[in-house]
Order: sequence, then C-alpha cells, then structure tokens
Amino acid sequence: MPHKSTPSKKVSPKQKPRRVSGRPLADEAVGRQAILDSTIRLLKTRTPEQLSVLEVAGAAGVTRTLVRYYFSDLSGLLREVTELLMRQLQDRMEVVMRLQGTVYERVHQRLLLRLEFMREHPHFERLALSEIYYGENADDKDPADTPLQRITRRGLELTSMLLADSPASTIDPRFLHLAILSVSAFIPIAQPLLATLFGEGPDADRQVDDYLRFISHVLADKIQQADEVNS
Repeated sequence: MPHKSTPSKKVSPKQKPRRVSGRPLADEAVGRQAILDSTIRLLKTRTPEQLSVLEVAGAAGVTRTLVRYYFSDLSGLLREVTELLMRQLQDRMEVVMRLQGTVYERVHQRLLLRLEFMREHPHFERLALSEIYYGENADDKDPADTPLQRITRRGLELTSMLLADSPASTIDPRFLHLAILSVSAFIPIAQPLLATLFGEGPDADRQVDDYLRFISHVLADKIQQADEVNS
C-alpha cells in the first residue's frame, strides 16, 4: 500500500506587533525629557529662529515623528521648554526666599539669581515674551489657568515672601513684583548702554552688581519704612 505523504504545514513569518497610530512605542517614551533637555542645550548657542525639528531630533537621538508626537511642532516645543525654564528659575528663587537673611539680602539674591539665569540661558527673556506673555494658549483646557497666569501666581507668592517679616507693611506685592522684574529684565537687553556707562570687563561686572545692591537697598528700605509707619 503506497505511503501517503502528509502535506507540510506552511509556516507564516512572525509578524511584528501593530503600532497604534500616533502613539510612540513604550521604549520611545523616555525620549520626551531628552528632547526638552537637548532643546535647552541648543538654545545656549542658537536663537529660537535657527532651530528646527530635525536638528532637535538629531541632538536628542530620536525621530522627528516623536518630536511632533509630543509637541506637535517647533512652536509647541519652544512653549514647553520656556515653561520648564521658568519653573526651574522659580524653584531656585524659592530656595533663596526661604534662606535666613535680611530683606535687603534676599532682594539682592533674587535679582542676582535672575540675572545669572539669563546669562546661562541667553534667549530666555525673548522666549518668555513670545511663548508666555504673548503666546497662544489654544491647548489650555482652562482659559482661566494659562501659563502666564500660573507663572505670575507663583511669582507673586515668591515676592510676598519678602513681606512676610513685615506684617504691617502696606506695600502692594504686585508693585514690588514689577519693580524686581523690571530691573532684572532690563539689564540683559541694555548691554550697549551698560558698556557706555560702566565699560567692559570685570570692573564693569562689579559696577552692575553695585547697581543691583543699590536697587536692593531702595526696595528693602521702602518695605521696612512702610512696616515702621504702620506698626
């Protein structure tokens, strides 16, 4: 009796798991922070206008698709980077505000800290203006809780800490907040004027610090005077 051969079963090639459209694979999810960190590093030597999604992706070691998945486009990425930098700055300020010291010392340290931060991140002030103060907030679900409102709210809380030791002071913390911001935001964009007034080099840097100390004394004296009058 002839032997019937059993037909061999066809082995199908192993298929890769299907990827859900628009969502990165699990091992790619770690790339979000790398994208933010790489953008911050690039912004130390590039202007925001010089950046591209392709360059950021290359620096972060990820694909352009992943950058767009997390941030939609370059504008969305810059907006998140700016908010991250602002949180880092305010975290540092909170440490300074909680240190023991006179009102003058804490005002001076806050002014100095912001100036040093803007030297570390030369395009920070421009980013703050374009992405927070004048930025679009289409992605915010709550129109009453925009990035500007969140940052301003925390900034005012930090400024109010300067008045904690002067409970009788009638100074409006909003005025004090604006005074501190005005000084620290003006200096980085006024380098030609500062060079004309103070020259350049280490001696000029000392003159700028003397100016910060002068302003710190003015603000601290005003806080203490208002406290003494109303106590």
